[in-house]
Amino acid sequence: MHERFIARTKSASKDVAGFTLLEVLVTLFVIALALLGTAGLQAYAMKVSTSGQFRTQAVILGLDLLERFEANNEAAIAGGYAADPLPTAAGTDCDAADCTPAQLATFDLFQFRNKLLAELPSATATVAIAGAGPWTYTLQIDWVERVTKGANTNAANADTENYSYTVSRTIYDCSIVI
Repeated sequence: MHERFIARTKSASKDVAGFTLLEVLVTLFVIALALLGTAGLQAYAMKVSTSGQFRTQAVILGLDLLERFEANNEAAIAGGYAADPLPTAAGTDCDAADCTPAQLATFDLFQFRNKLLAELPSATATVAIAGAGPWTYTLQIDWVERVTKGANTNAANADTENYSYTVSRTIYDCSIVI
């Protein structure tokens, strides 16, 4: 009886001899798919994070310039901050010398332009003014982000997406005391 049991066990083990190898291959395939999915998810998260960082930077830069309008009220009510395009030269270095309000406005716009170009890809900005008191300044910041699709990561062939941030601020004449 014991010999029959051993014979049956040997014949059953011959039938399942390659089954363990097949299980290992299927498991490796499933793990590889899971790792590829995780890598794709990580790449997407990095892209979304970078895009969010650019949006945040646009808000910070825009609000900084609007605060400069408030600080230099005399130039702001005279329309000194209205610019399209932004100045490419500062004229007078207001960090090193005293400036008139108009010179300070040009200096502020020049510094804003430099920060904008350093922080956002392919950035441009326009500053428009409306009204005759109170004055409403509208700042629009535009930039272009590269969006890679598929395996193409060459910047010349990659698709791009345009983004824009617009903010307005009403400026009141602070020299008028009520």
